[in-house]
Parts: sequence; C-alpha cells; structure tokens
Amino acid sequence: MQSNYVTGEGVLEGGEARESTMSPATTTTTHTTLITAPNPTNMSALEAAMMDACNQLHEAVGQGDDDAALRLRSDLAEMLDRYEHSNADDHPNADWAVPHQRALALSAAGEVEGAIVYEEIALEHAGTDRQREISLGNLADRSIRAGRAEQAVEYFFRARDVSPRSVPIMLTGAQALYLAGYVSESNRIFQALGAMPRLLREGTELTAYLDFETRLQEMRLDLPALDELLGRWESIRAEGV
Repeated sequence: MQSNYVTGEGVLEGGEARESTMSPATTTTTHTTLITAPNPTNMSALEAAMMDACNQLHEAVGQGDDDAALRLRSDLAEMLDRYEHSNADDHPNADWAVPHQRALALSAAGEVEGAIVYEEIALEHAGTDRQREISLGNLADRSIRAGRAEQAVEYFFRARDVSPRSVPIMLTGAQALYLAGYVSESNRIFQALGAMPRLLREGTELTAYLDFETRLQEMRLDLPALDELLGRWESIRAEGV
C-alpha cells in the first residue's frame, strides 16, 4: 500500500525515509509501519520501489496474508542487495543509507528488534542533522512498539536536540512521554502544536497523524490539549465536506 499522506516541509536526500505506525482503520496490526518520504521525487527508482514494497508488506502483514508477505520479503531482500552493491544508488552516505533501508524493511515486516539494531548502525554513520533526526525518530517510534517507552523518551530528547521544530518528532515524543507516564509533558506538546493554526490544514504532517494515528484517540481522554486539537480538526474537516 503506497502512502497517501506523503508530506513534509523539508527536502530529504535520496534514500531518507520516515516511518510511522499510523494506520488506516482497515489495518489491525500495530507491529508494522508505513513508510513516508517528504520529497519522493528526490528518491532513486530503486529507493521508491523499496518504499512501495515496504508499504505493501505492511499491508500484507496487517491483513495476515502470509503468501504475499513471503513474496514481498523476498522481493525486498533482492532489492536491498542490489541497493547495497550499487553503493546505495550512489548515495552520498551509503554507510548510513544501507542499514537505514534494511531497518525500514524489517520494521515493515514487524521485526522491530532487528529494525532497532540496523537503525542504530545507521545512526552511528549519520553524517547530517537530517539523517540523525530521521534515525532517532525511527528509533523512538520502534522503542514505543517494543514496549520500551522510557527508551523512546530518551531517543525523543536526542532527536529534539537535533531538530526541535520537527512536527513528527514532537508527535512521536508526545506519545512516548504519555506512555512513560509523563502526561503533563505530553499535553504541553499538544498545546504547542495547537498554537500553530497553519498546521491544521489538509496534507500537513500534523493532520496526517491526527487522521491515521489511532493511539491519539485513546490518549485524548487524558490530554485536554490533544482533545481540543482533534476537535478543531474534526470541525474543519466537517465544514469542508
């Protein structure tokens, strides 16, 4: 399944992709991830094909389609080998890009611990703040999925230091803080996001999360700022129908 909410204000280098546990309502799994890229036109053909295959694998795993999942894992293994042998399609930092892509594939397959290992390798080779932001954000997300909220909070703080204005980092951090028991701190992040009305429009990273991250619906019961933010977005969408 190709992502239908590829968004973002920054331009990523080829091969840099962000993942999220956001899932449409028809997807029941919370153990795999969708892959998005803020600027898909900046990806090579092979990188785009791997992103599509990861999203298809996410869907196959979510639907329990073992045959499709097996085929897609085989396809991804072949593409990843080609990617590595081509020096990550001549990526300027192949030492980061290759383990990063392998982590994305493992994450889409639901192998969160393996994905963490490969993303940590990628993080060691990150050569730009953007690469560090992406790897740290993905590690925070995967730590949440692995049930290690405190570790996710640590990755969030490191990612925030690198990119304090990143909306996806803020949203991942808010979830990590909430799950680790820091409810007030989580609520303050949603207060800050609510103070930026320009983000409450179709196609932004914030509204993509509000639409697809099902955990937020549970969190809103404890977080007044999130409840207000979701209510405002629901009203805007209703007015646009």
